[in-house]
Amino acid sequence: MRNLFICAFAVIYLLTACSGGESGMNKIEEARFQPSLFDMNTFETDAEKFISFPIWFNDSIIRAQHVHKITRDYFSFDPADTLEMKELYLEVPRERREYWFSENGGLKEMKISYFYDDQEIGAAHYVYSTVKDKHGFAKVMIKSDTNVVIDWDEKEMEFPIRTHQLIRESKKYVAYKDNQTGDFLFFMLNKKFWGPLSVDSILNPSHRDVVVLGSCFHPSKKYQVQNKVKERNVTKFVYYKKSKKIQSIIREEYPFTIKRSILFDKYGWCTGFIDSTFTDKEFLTRTVSEIKVDKQKLPVKIVRKKLNQLNQTGRIVIERIKYE
Repeated sequence: MRNLFICAFAVIYLLTACSGGESGMNKIEEARFQPSLFDMNTFETDAEKFISFPIWFNDSIIRAQHVHKITRDYFSFDPADTLEMKELYLEVPRERREYWFSENGGLKEMKISYFYDDQEIGAAHYVYSTVKDKHGFAKVMIKSDTNVVIDWDEKEMEFPIRTHQLIRESKKYVAYKDNQTGDFLFFMLNKKFWGPLSVDSILNPSHRDVVVLGSCFHPSKKYQVQNKVKERNVTKFVYYKKSKKIQSIIREEYPFTIKRSILFDKYGWCTGFIDSTFTDKEFLTRTVSEIKVDKQKLPVKIVRKKLNQLNQTGRIVIERIKYE
């Protein structure tokens, strides 16, 4: 009974907090949201693994701030550790992501490095041979540090990268093929054909293919099909009606539902997000991610704390962001 009470209280607290945030944003919505460096539709989601669609950064901010390179370092520690923050940053990160940009703010290269026991255990370097097209797609190749294109086995990596090639483009949809698996990624652009029967007759997706209703810039729903028209592994994107700014992302991974609520302050700046996990509508855990910014409002640190039903903090992940 005591655990049930605590669980109910946690759910009520989260719902109250989320509804309060949305109410506050309704007042700001009439003015404007502030631009973010990161695209919050894709930030820390599976979209960052689909590197043929490098839409994760705001090109205008990159260009205006004359950013040449961004480095994201990830550190992880237990809250019981007495490690000071300065000491933490002297350690080798468990993962590093580096991004290089052109003068126009477009992504030119990216490199992902993995570390274990203070040693680099693997890295993958990617180069973009074209700029993003109107659908957000750009050709990318994998290369070594000697600028030789290589085959890279990423199955064992924590960050499984996916690359695609354009197969077909029409007024109704755009189709891409996964270079690793051969599965298709469909973007159904025309809203008139978002019904399950239309998707099946036009795309004829297999149970392994991924269907996105909308564009990669502004998706409405992402899912896979089962028995022709039944949806599974569904992700829904909820936006504020007037500004079209992302409000929440809801992902179904049976038997769990994960809801991400994007947080903004009263001035319209994104301050973080909360990922709450439920099963059969019962609250299990949540991860609170707080974004710290510098004087230019550029994110410099993101602190992620995982909290259980008793509001106890689990392992903490800190992302440090540096600019050149």
